[in-house]
Amino acid sequence: MQVTYLVLAHHAPQQLASLLRLLLVEGDRAVVHVDAGSDETPFRRAVVDLGAAVTFTGERHRVRWGGFGVVAATLTALRQAVRSAPGDHYVLLSGADLPIKPIAALHDELTGGQVRMNCWPMPDERRGKPMSRLDRWHHAPKDRHSRLASRVNRLLQRLPARDLAPLGGARPHAGSQWWSMPHGCAEEVLDFVDRSPRFVRFFHHVQVPDEMFFQTVVKALPTEWELRPNLTYTRWTSSGRLSPDTLGAADVPALAGVEAFFARKFDLDAEPDVLEQVRDHLLVPR
Repeated sequence: MQVTYLVLAHHAPQQLASLLRLLLVEGDRAVVHVDAGSDETPFRRAVVDLGAAVTFTGERHRVRWGGFGVVAATLTALRQAVRSAPGDHYVLLSGADLPIKPIAALHDELTGGQVRMNCWPMPDERRGKPMSRLDRWHHAPKDRHSRLASRVNRLLQRLPARDLAPLGGARPHAGSQWWSMPHGCAEEVLDFVDRSPRFVRFFHHVQVPDEMFFQTVVKALPTEWELRPNLTYTRWTSSGRLSPDTLGAADVPALAGVEAFFARKFDLDAEPDVLEQVRDHLLVPR
């Protein structure tokens, strides 16, 4: 089993390096996309000891919260991985993630060849996936707290529903941003994207497309891939928050009991001890 990790990073180069050193212990590889708004040089320097196991995307995108940039960055990393660092399976992570189970156990889990992706038909109001996320125009601002941007998007919400014809009949689906997929599925996804420019352009102006784009594509593929829950644990302590909780050393005992293989998010600058706790208590084979 050869795993290629697709890692989206925008800050904390040393934390990225710590993550990759934990991941790349079974001969796996990683393709890293660094936000175009960040200096890539410190990230390259931080992982120089990992050599050819880590490559950086040749194309970079500016990522805005809730905008298409994160989808573009993910597609770029996936395309480069399939072409230049092919694996049996591709796992999408952020630079703020950490593994919470041994990598050998992850390899065993992925041999089944399923797509690991949370995926629900839209609308799904219970999970916060209303159709308005998709069928109303949305502008992703530089500052997600901008009052002007909020007013603009409230006005856009009042416009008539968008025509879903560019989806080509695909039923919209939604779920978490984080997923993994086998090589065959990745090839089908990229082929679908290349053949469907109107479909792709449609998602440039939806709200939080990274939580809908890949789900909708995978469900529209000619192969009916088996889906199982995604591999990444996040904790949300209050509804309406825009970001999951930051996990620390005090959370490590509880993480030992979750079924996921990764967790997010961590801040090693604020709490460096959590890295040792994860390594010594969660990544030791049982």
